[in-house]
Amino acid sequence: MNLYAALGVLVAWGASAVGAFFYGQGVGADGVIAKQQAVDQAIQQTRDAAQQGAAAAIALLKPRNVTIRQETEREIQTNTVYRDCRLPADGVRLANEAITGRVAEPAGGGSLPGTRAPD
Repeated sequence: MNLYAALGVLVAWGASAVGAFFYGQGVGADGVIAKQQAVDQAIQQTRDAAQQGAAAAIALLKPRNVTIRQETEREIQTNTVYRDCRLPADGVRLANEAITGRVAEPAGGGSLPGTRAPD
């Protein structure tokens, strides 16, 4: 067999393989596009059906105005306990100052106790 004939057959086979690859890619892409169009169409049909159902339900509504004349229920707490209040010491001091209207003096006049030399 001639070397050029074998080379020609090899080139023809490679070209057909490359052509088949690109043909398969195109067919695959077309399949994906077709599937996406089917999904989009199903979504649109569902959306249209939901809108028609909502419009029909809204059309059946008949608003009416009713005046209600009743006594309002009243509940008054007189003994409020703030046991869940979790304020730090500074927050409690500020709250107490706000309630009483005067500035609280720190215990001991704001000075630290003296230290003792070790024995």
